[in-house]
Amino acid sequence: MTFHRLSLALLYAITLAAAAYLVVVGGSYYGASEVDRPHHPLHEAWKPSGLIGHGIGIIGSLLMLILLLYSVRKRFRFMQNRGHIRYWLNYHIWMGITGPILVLFHTTFKFGGLVAVSFWSMVAVALSGVFGRYLYMQIPRSLSGNELSAAELEQQEHEFSNRLWEELKGKEEWIDRLAEAYGARRAAQLSGVESVIFLLFRDLTMPFRFAKVKQILRQSLDLTSGEVRQIAKVARKRAQLERRIAFLKTAHSLLHHWHIFHRPFAVVMLIIMLVHVAVTIVFGYRWIF
Repeated sequence: MTFHRLSLALLYAITLAAAAYLVVVGGSYYGASEVDRPHHPLHEAWKPSGLIGHGIGIIGSLLMLILLLYSVRKRFRFMQNRGHIRYWLNYHIWMGITGPILVLFHTTFKFGGLVAVSFWSMVAVALSGVFGRYLYMQIPRSLSGNELSAAELEQQEHEFSNRLWEELKGKEEWIDRLAEAYGARRAAQLSGVESVIFLLFRDLTMPFRFAKVKQILRQSLDLTSGEVRQIAKVARKRAQLERRIAFLKTAHSLLHHWHIFHRPFAVVMLIIMLVHVAVTIVFGYRWIF
């Protein structure tokens, strides 16, 4: 496992552990009514201005500010060589998920007025960010994160086809059968939201399709378990590439409209968050400082 994947796994594990701790330990406090909360033994530390409540709010807010570095990495030339853009995006998404979770606990699940506007903007940003990441993944890219050209896509598809031809020992009809089993051709017949739903469904059911393809190969061809697995893997990669090529134009169009939706909510969220922080400081809530 690479350092990038290991660090991401660790960060998400920390997020899950922190959320589990807050739910288990503070569950009774968060579930109490506003009338009963001041009398709860956790109130002083877990209220929004308390040691724990204020602290997780600060950490969550900082994460949502730090994630803006991803935009700096994309747009400013002096940052172009500072690591692969897809690594930046993955950390950006982690902060975009973890920050709102911590802020949600900071509010103790009670919010109104401008804070409510900021919160729901934050939810819209987080959910649209997950959707945007999915669209981004559908565009074939090189290891450096750059989008592949038409010639590079054609070369990759040709290489997968040749590998399948070799693995199947010239049984050409099986190349089409495997593509059909993975649903590669169906993607070319769809567009817009319908194609997104289709791709999402196919990705969610891919493990089942992979098992089915291996079963078909075992029953129909005289192959070892290792050969069956290898052929199924190559066929899956080829089918995914074909689907993404067919979806490419739609993905670009949806990403364009996604930016129009994602950015305004992010701006509203950040402005109200900064106003909230400024008001908090003015009224003397300094945490441990």
